[in-house]
Amino acid sequence: MLYLLLLISYLFGSVPTSVWIGKFFFNLDIREHGSGNAGTTNTFRVLGKKAGIVVFVVDVAKGVIPVLLP
Repeated sequence: MLYLLLLISYLFGSVPTSVWIGKFFFNLDIREHGSGNAGTTNTFRVLGKKAGIVVFVVDVAKGVIPVLLP
């Protein structure tokens, strides 16, 4: 069970939220614009407030959900 939880936690954390949001909704690779960092701050700067908030919420959820797993 522990190994399954570790795998799930790893998979949650490995999802590049800002890259996916940029590709699917803006047809843009966030890593090629702004600071080049695929993080929330660069998403705010390059893609705007709405996309930045979505990336922030999803990234926080990616950290909280594995912690709350039994």
